[in-house]
Amino acid sequence: PDTDGIPNEILVQRGHRNAYDHALRAAGARLVEVGTQGYPGGGRTLAWQVEAGIGPRTVAIAYPVQNAPGTLSLPKVVEIAHRHDLPVIIDAAASLPPASNLWRLIAEGADLVAYSGGKAIGGPQGSGILCGRSDLIRAAALQQLDMDVDARTWRYRAMVDAGEIPGPPHHGVGRSMKVGKETIVGLLVALRRFIAADEPAEVARQQALLEQIVARLGRAAPGDGAGWPTVTLRRPPVDGRIPYPVLAVDLGGPAAADRAAEVARALQDGDPPVYVSELWLDLGQLGIMASTLVADEADLVAEALVGALARVGAEGARPVPS
Repeated sequence: PDTDGIPNEILVQRGHRNAYDHALRAAGARLVEVGTQGYPGGGRTLAWQVEAGIGPRTVAIAYPVQNAPGTLSLPKVVEIAHRHDLPVIIDAAASLPPASNLWRLIAEGADLVAYSGGKAIGGPQGSGILCGRSDLIRAAALQQLDMDVDARTWRYRAMVDAGEIPGPPHHGVGRSMKVGKETIVGLLVALRRFIAADEPAEVARQQALLEQIVARLGRAAPGDGAGWPTVTLRRPPVDGRIPYPVLAVDLGGPAAADRAAEVARALQDGDPPVYVSELWLDLGQLGIMASTLVADEADLVAEALVGALARVGAEGARPVPS
């Protein structure tokens, strides 16, 4: 959208920049970075820098939920934003579990919070949840609705009567991202199941599945362990952000990054294809998470990994399955 000539700036702390903030720019926003470089973890922000970044074209402050040392806390950002009558928009796509995050962020003062309907909730991958101020949610909804309607029968005609808008607008920027009714129903069912779930029991279930994979890798290791990867079961939170247990398959440290990529490709090319986490690929490690696995799939993943290692050949540390 062409937003020249109207307020269109969203403040973001330098330590919060990430690949997903393009969603803000895609809506016509111009991102204004605040904070300084050179602090461990990607940036440091002081309260006065946020204050100084606010101007007549500022419309919001973005605050993605991520582990970014040196950035201002959400309550502090909310305090500054609300003092200037600005909303705080949170990308909380990967903030679940715990389920309490579904209401904690709003309780801490966020004005709009977006969650992924897939991932931990387990709903349709093309779905999501937007929580917060009703006026802002209504504004987002207007960007997605089918506007081929008569103003006299339009669902939101009360906004016209109140003088908020002159009539049903044309199709908005979100029209190409509309969500079907079937997806909405699927998301609601998944959300109810997610909230009702026993979180400690779910972590234990996933850990048990990963332990099955560890055991299978241990049985497949050569007698002398030569050329076999080290596997380590890492308990949550992993790297301060992943709330599930992760099985790290280390092919030999950073020097084995290319080898790890080969094994990952071999897994993808298998039958069935298996995709593992590549967050630690440059460390020569593959990450295996069990959040979407059911009971009989742990053995399937283990066999696929053993086969991929056999096809590629693993170079690196001797095995210490744990």
